[in-house]
Amino acid sequence: MDAQQVNHTINDNVHYEATSVVSVNNEESENEEVFEDGKMLPPPVRTFNSREELLEYVHDFSLSQGYATTIRDSEKDKYVTIGCDRGGTYRNRSNTSIEERKKKSGSRLINCPFRIKSVKLVDGSWIIRISNGTHNHEASKDVSGHPSFRPFSNKELLRIKKMCMSGIPPRQILTSLRQANPKLKAISRTVYNTKAKIRKEKLRGRTPIQALLEELSSGGFLHNIKVDTEGRLTHLFFAHPQSIKLSKSYPNVFVMDCIYKTNKFKMPLLDIIGVSSFNTSFYSCFAFLSKEETSDYALALSMFKEMLGSDEPVVIVSDREFALMNAIEVIFPRTINLLCLWHIETNIIANCKKFFKEDDKEKKENDWDTFITGWTDLVQSDSVSSFNSAWKEFEVTYKEKVNVVDYIKKIWLPFKERFVKTWTDIHLHLGNRVTSRAEGAHAVLKKYLQVSTSDLHVAKEKICLAVENNFLEIKTKLASEKLTLRHNICVPFFKEVVYCVSVFAIVKLFEQYKLALFDSSLHACKRQFVATMGLPCAHMMRCMKDKVLWLSDIHPQWRIDKRSFEDDDIVIDPGNTIDSLTGLLQELEKNYHQWPIAQKIIAQERLS
Repeated sequence: MDAQQVNHTINDNVHYEATSVVSVNNEESENEEVFEDGKMLPPPVRTFNSREELLEYVHDFSLSQGYATTIRDSEKDKYVTIGCDRGGTYRNRSNTSIEERKKKSGSRLINCPFRIKSVKLVDGSWIIRISNGTHNHEASKDVSGHPSFRPFSNKELLRIKKMCMSGIPPRQILTSLRQANPKLKAISRTVYNTKAKIRKEKLRGRTPIQALLEELSSGGFLHNIKVDTEGRLTHLFFAHPQSIKLSKSYPNVFVMDCIYKTNKFKMPLLDIIGVSSFNTSFYSCFAFLSKEETSDYALALSMFKEMLGSDEPVVIVSDREFALMNAIEVIFPRTINLLCLWHIETNIIANCKKFFKEDDKEKKENDWDTFITGWTDLVQSDSVSSFNSAWKEFEVTYKEKVNVVDYIKKIWLPFKERFVKTWTDIHLHLGNRVTSRAEGAHAVLKKYLQVSTSDLHVAKEKICLAVENNFLEIKTKLASEKLTLRHNICVPFFKEVVYCVSVFAIVKLFEQYKLALFDSSLHACKRQFVATMGLPCAHMMRCMKDKVLWLSDIHPQWRIDKRSFEDDDIVIDPGNTIDSLTGLLQELEKNYHQWPIAQKIIAQERLS
């Protein structure tokens, strides 16, 4: 636009400026009279130093007049067209008719004709030109109903972005913003809309799946996908780099279970949980599955095996899920698969309690309690002979309850080696005979996920928050315990292991130490504590001639002196295996001589 056109524009508005009650130099007086002949006033013609100054002025002026404005069209450094936020008409952008929609909504659009076209002048300033200064509706008495009057400042937008990245729910975000700015007019919907806009910007035109795969590739994740014939993703395995570090550092015991209602596609999420030196849990890896069949689990476990490299779990704890059990047997044939005691008891309650039908309610409860006690004693049998005797007695006691005995014989007895103490306690399960560790990890994860309708990209982002916080907890605890000495452990017997073994392991050792000192009636040693925990028992401590506990007696699981989780401490190389059989045997022999006694015993038992 040249100078002549600008002058013409200004002259066109001279008459309006002369009759208007608005005074540019006195904004207070302009706000006192809102209407002229029952109509809302447009902003007066004037120039501005920048586009931002122009937009801010028009926004504030329209607020004083009871209407709201929005940008209708613009071109950078040329012009911007501003209209009433009630301008235009509703457009149905979906293929679903309004009548067929589940969610019924409305529109504030009534085709209001109000228009302002502002242009940039040669000198860099901006000027207002009124294209149509009239509205087809009355002024709003409460302008908070207009979304444009609920905006966030740039500082608030930055805070929202950071809080969204931290996984903070929208309502908590709004509460935090209101505490900082009590005059904030935004509502929860404003936060949701802002969050959606931030997410759209983050996708940068990519689909959620495209963004997900790019982030997994560039972020150092071990991952794998499977798609169907139509190109739709059916399986997704991924392991965070920090999870890989923990898994390779603690490869002995894992708990596996599926978690549900984590994504809008209703894909089950296989969550594999590991055990740290401190007996705390960590997230090892995740797999979204299309179904829960053996082939689905096998695909996930194959990637899990690749992640562990030459290591292989000693024990995996799971439910009696045949598809998962079969996959474990195929992928990890040497790994012991224990069954969760809690789920077994839950199933027994669901299938057996209904057969205890005494008229006397108190007698019924007593009979049931006696039954559960008998079952618990059976499960806790510490020898094969005691189990056989307990089972015979159990059959005789409940011979009249044929359905109960048949259920246990058919469903659970075939797997007794996977849950009865005399068989499970020859394996290094680190005290894990239930999947409660996974249940707890699931509960924490659900708090991060917040909703069950996320796409896989959002779900992965929330999962990463949980993983990273969990990793930091373990990393910090490791550093802390290297400096911590328990006051009651200040005895010469432990002088070689303090600061080198986790506090959890030290406490367990101290319990055995007290038994060795003060329990004169120790039963015969069955090596169950040694086998399951990888720690010397009271019997072994009594036999130690030098009366000192050495680090070589402690399983590496509990060692903290040589363990570190700095960025360059563990090289992620899932394919790092020894190809040569000779090299493998030499490496095994070298490691064997460095193992503690407990681990040597376990290795001998597994090889025999």
